[in-house]
Amino acid sequence: MSETLTSSPANRGEVCVHPRTSASDCGHPENVHIAPIHLRPDLLVPCADLVNSEWQRSQAARVHSLMKSCQDFPICLVLLQGPPEGERLLGHSRLSRVVGQSSSLFVESVVVSKAERGRGYGRTLMEQTERYARRRGFRRLCLTTHDKQHFYAHLGYVLSTPVQSAGAMTTFVPMETLLRFSAIPNTGARNSQGSRKSSGGSPPDIPTNSSLPPPPPPPPLPNSQSALLLPPPPPPPPPPPLPNSQSALLPPPPPPPPPLPNSQSALLPPPPPPPPPPPPPRSTAQPEVQTLTETPYRDARGVPIFWMHKDI
Repeated sequence: MSETLTSSPANRGEVCVHPRTSASDCGHPENVHIAPIHLRPDLLVPCADLVNSEWQRSQAARVHSLMKSCQDFPICLVLLQGPPEGERLLGHSRLSRVVGQSSSLFVESVVVSKAERGRGYGRTLMEQTERYARRRGFRRLCLTTHDKQHFYAHLGYVLSTPVQSAGAMTTFVPMETLLRFSAIPNTGARNSQGSRKSSGGSPPDIPTNSSLPPPPPPPPLPNSQSALLLPPPPPPPPPPPLPNSQSALLPPPPPPPPPLPNSQSALLPPPPPPPPPPPPPRSTAQPEVQTLTETPYRDARGVPIFWMHKDI
């Protein structure tokens, strides 16, 4: 029986292990050890075939990927058994740096030979990988899995938050550059209201009394004779009052329509009641807390994925 674990956000690696057995349970000989693939170029093609047995890819492309292994990471490790003259290739794992965490590594592409599964070599491979990382001075291993979180919990891994794996970028881009690019600067939008406030405008027109109708002209001066016989003229009429608002210039609203007679209103049906409000939509929110059964995280294909780590 075997299990497959996806151990990277972009499906770059899986783990095929047996969850219930260990190296001690199966009586593994003590000469099981791990070695970097770049120190064993004779194993490039067999290791490419081993990884391709689980995830199909051309042999040339797989060998090219394995050849990127180096001492400065990423590094590909092979699990071997037996003396040099009769070694057997049992498994493979890959370690990459974690951006922003100098003491952490990301483990992925972990696979055990199908002929050796069910004998605890998966646990042995993980233990040997942890031991190698600890010898190199690292104190934490991170990984992802789609459905083998319980198996990794038995190995001592706990749920955690996502991290960013540097992958093969560290072979030609320094880690400091990756860390600088991973921070997104916040740029605030410029406020253009100040320029609008600084531009002057013409002051509003002040209403004057020029709109008032002019008073009637004064009557002509009377001659001496008419001044003695005629009374003085009456004073001019006052000007009309100014309207209070523009509504005074508008025509009055039309009168409301007359009510329908009782006979006609009795024939009209009452208006229908308003329709009931639609039911609230079903909540499709993802879980906010990651547990061993639910996770809010998704991989590049939208499949739920669990993030875990182990302090070594």
